[in-house]
Amino acid sequence: MGEPALWRLKVRHYEVDSYGHVNHANYAHYFETARIEALEAVGLSLGEMQRQGYLIFAADLSIKYRAPARAGETLEIITYIREIRGARSLWVQEIREAGSQRVVATAEVTGALMTDAARPVRAPQTFIEKLSALCVADAPVPRATQDPETGGWRRWCLCRSGGVAGALRRMVA
Repeated sequence: MGEPALWRLKVRHYEVDSYGHVNHANYAHYFETARIEALEAVGLSLGEMQRQGYLIFAADLSIKYRAPARAGETLEIITYIREIRGARSLWVQEIREAGSQRVVATAEVTGALMTDAARPVRAPQTFIEKLSALCVADAPVPRATQDPETGGWRRWCLCRSGGVAGALRRMVA
């Protein structure tokens, strides 16, 4: 089993809108940067993937905004993979204000792996092995039905049966 990646950033003054908080469009950048940093941490930089003939895209992105972040605050972005199946991967992310641990935003992202000719392709076994470092079974996941101030949690299993090993078997089958 793996563990979530953690990336920190300090909100810059130019990311703040006229209301005094981070403009909503910046959260997509924060989430994407955290995913790229997580990939690099497990040895799958975008450049290396491209050299091997693969590209990864965000095919679907859903962001829930919970509380405003302001200039100067330090944010922590937690990133992990819920599932890898065929050419897609399901990522879960959460942004918290570092000091108070107040939940600022959550995201679920579907990543699509493609060849450099833009055709969907199953993740190679070497990628799966590296990505498994980010696959977390029984990890806390943000849930919108709970108190947004504290960021409710629920438990889930990476795969309905077989954990990471079961997921890996199904991906290569």
